Amino acid sequence: MQDGEGIRDLDLMETTGFGDGEGMSGVQEEPVENRGLGGKNWGAEARAEHMETGAFEAWKAAGRMELSCQASIEEEKKSTSNAILRSGEAGGFPPRPRRGKRAREGPNERIAPEDEEDAVTKAIRLAAERPDQPIFFPYKGTVFNSCDEAKEFYNLYSWEKGFGIRIGRGCKNSKEYRTRQDFVCSCEGTDKSTTAASIRTECKAMIRLLRQNDHSWYISRVVDTHNHPFSAGYGENKQWKSHSDIDPLTKDLVKKLRENNISVGRICNILGVSDATSSKTMRKESIRSLCAKLSQENMKDDIGKTMGLLEDMKKTDPGLEVRFQMDSSGAMKTMLWCTGKNRVDYENFGDAITFDTTFRTNLYSLPLGLFVGVNNHFQSIVFGGVLLTSEKTIDFEWAFTNFVEIMNGKAPLTMLTDQCAAMAKAIKSTLRTTRHRWCRWHVLKDAKKKLGNIYSKRKKFKREFNKVITDEIDIRRFENEWVKLLKEYRLVKNKYLKRLFKHRDKWAKPYFMDIFCAGMTSTQRSESANHMLKKFIQWVAPMHLFVSKFNELQSDRHDQEGKEQHSTKQVLRKKLRVGVPIERHASTVYTRAMYEKFCDELFESGSFAIFKRINASEFILVDTKNEEEIEAKHFRVKLEGDNKISCECGFYEHMGMLCRHTLKVSDELLNWICKSVAMIKLY
Repeated sequence: MQDGEGIRDLDLMETTGFGDGEGMSGVQEEPVENRGLGGKNWGAEARAEHMETGAFEAWKAAGRMELSCQASIEEEKKSTSNAILRSGEAGGFPPRPRRGKRAREGPNERIAPEDEEDAVTKAIRLAAERPDQPIFFPYKGTVFNSCDEAKEFYNLYSWEKGFGIRIGRGCKNSKEYRTRQDFVCSCEGTDKSTTAASIRTECKAMIRLLRQNDHSWYISRVVDTHNHPFSAGYGENKQWKSHSDIDPLTKDLVKKLRENNISVGRICNILGVSDATSSKTMRKESIRSLCAKLSQENMKDDIGKTMGLLEDMKKTDPGLEVRFQMDSSGAMKTMLWCTGKNRVDYENFGDAITFDTTFRTNLYSLPLGLFVGVNNHFQSIVFGGVLLTSEKTIDFEWAFTNFVEIMNGKAPLTMLTDQCAAMAKAIKSTLRTTRHRWCRWHVLKDAKKKLGNIYSKRKKFKREFNKVITDEIDIRRFENEWVKLLKEYRLVKNKYLKRLFKHRDKWAKPYFMDIFCAGMTSTQRSESANHMLKKFIQWVAPMHLFVSKFNELQSDRHDQEGKEQHSTKQVLRKKLRVGVPIERHASTVYTRAMYEKFCDELFESGSFAIFKRINASEFILVDTKNEEEIEAKHFRVKLEGDNKISCECGFYEHMGMLCRHTLKVSDELLNWICKSVAMIKLY
């Protein structure tokens, strides 16, 4: 007990049971000298005092028995106890309610009348009348609408004093209706283990709540005697678990943040837990514990939750297709799913796709394969996803076969992947009409390591090497320049470069130019989708959360597509950049993003000139910006009938857009036609 603390036991001891299973069993009987107000017995003075207020007659009429009293009472305890009781009665806290017919069943809380003041508001209002007492002292007879409200009130008092609370014993009747509840000091009781580092000191401090017939609760007993030191200051006080509780709204916020892959440290910063100037009572340990609990809850019945989620998705999206592959034990081995929007997008833009399985952000570390393409706004779009347990040829064959079946039998024209041998075999056996190409970035990413000082320290070699790879579009010139480069720097026997040249038709730019790839030469769009997905999904997400967040990614891509579509319709292209007739026509048929790319090509066409006209349908163009390399910078453009024009650069076949060379020839021919018409009109 703290120095200067009087014994405050404001209980009028129960002498009968509460009835209907509501008795006082399980509560330790107080010693005689501690019974009554302020740790004293009922003497003549105390009885007379309470008869003046009418409280004694009310208790007696309710069937309560008069307590035996002790002959001598310490004057100091008497004065303290009477002062406490008088302050409570004068402050408007009613005496203990009468016993009557008690409710046996009903709701867990009472709906209070509109004009009734709650206990916290009343305590704050009356605090000025009790300057020497705590604001939230739990006086006997204080009524609460619910047990949780009483707990919060007692917790406020414990914060004032410097201790913590927890739930104690309670009683329920045969209908599971709670009729009594104790809230005790956190130091109540003892630990079973003698070696435990415990704060339990068998403290007797507590309050007891009893139920009334209107389903409200009132304080029937208060023991305010502690046998341990109180906490001093904010830093100590918030270490009690009851003061570090997280309210339901904050729990929902933490859950939402964790589902969106926000780290625990950032959550603490968002909630102000880490702020030294913050008055938050939550601790980092509480936030970490909540996050761990949420993770455990997400892991329970993961497959069942996943199946339920897919069923719900099927109800809202009839076009959703999900395929499973089971192993011999009946466990799910592979899962492939495509939404209705994925299937529509693939029908329009599925000619060229990339496939990558480097993403593994899920609880089971399963590789996720993404089928990604490009839409008419030059944006990355996802056609579907597949979760694999292994990356063998048979797994990829199952994935590719089922993907094509879901897409109504349409196989992609071109597919870009990394250098995975199992993936290459699966494409060869299942997608026979598809042109398989390697990601150029993956092929060349080890160049610095494999070539050593020649690549890192000799700038001329690095410049010439990158020029051959990125600028050369003619197959014959590419092969000649490659051989010449290797001989010049004595790299003919280099194993890394020999392997690159052997498989040049899989990655080199000249071999891509006659194949439609929607402008892609690598799996960068798949990796970009992986990067976006990491923003949505936490590192160890269970399956159902993974599928849910994957849907959010697809919804985000849909929103971005809608944004571009809106911009295309709203942006008026009244002012043309170059001012040629073909530009006006392009502004009416291209989306905003593709129009910008077209304008770039049209602008670059200005640096080219028709060097030679072989015949009426064939032209040779040169780049006038580099006159010293005029022999190496010539391009052959050919007219094929009235509606087709082609260039040896292969840009149209690769990208689906006219190149700068064909635009130059088209513009010159149009000018020639206009001049001819003008001459005819003149004569």
